[in-house]
Amino acid sequence: MAKTKYKGYNPADTAQQQENIRKAKGNPNKNVHRKKNGSNYGGYASAARKESERKAQAERKRETVFDMNRTQGIIFGVLITLAVAGMILTYTVFKDSPAAPVIPSLTLGLLSGFLAYIGYTNRAKRTGTFQTVLIVVLAILGVVYTSTGVIGLINLLNG
Repeated sequence: MAKTKYKGYNPADTAQQQENIRKAKGNPNKNVHRKKNGSNYGGYASAARKESERKAQAERKRETVFDMNRTQGIIFGVLITLAVAGMILTYTVFKDSPAAPVIPSLTLGLLSGFLAYIGYTNRAKRTGTFQTVLIVVLAILGVVYTSTGVIGLINLLNG
């Protein structure tokens, strides 16, 4: 009788043979790895769809009326600082100075105009009646305050 490679092999054991046949057919859950998150098993279209969903989610997070880049944020911070400092100095230290009301007016006009410009350039991302009304109001305030400040500067220089 020939020897087998496997210890404990009994060709007369039908239950063991059926178990070996079942194992040889394969695991029915062998493709479970495609169900895991981040798997690229679905192919190129699946990867492209996942990437577009990720980008859309990131874009939804970023969308605001005034979405500024770093340079615009720095300009905005400087204008806010100048406007607040100008208002504080107007009503405290330079109370009797004729040039005191001109500086906050001019900086508030520039700030409103700058915000209207930022909102106008970002309107392609998000359009709505609120944003349109906000941009128009900021533009009008920018024109009014800036013209008031410029007229005040001209009067100071002439007078």
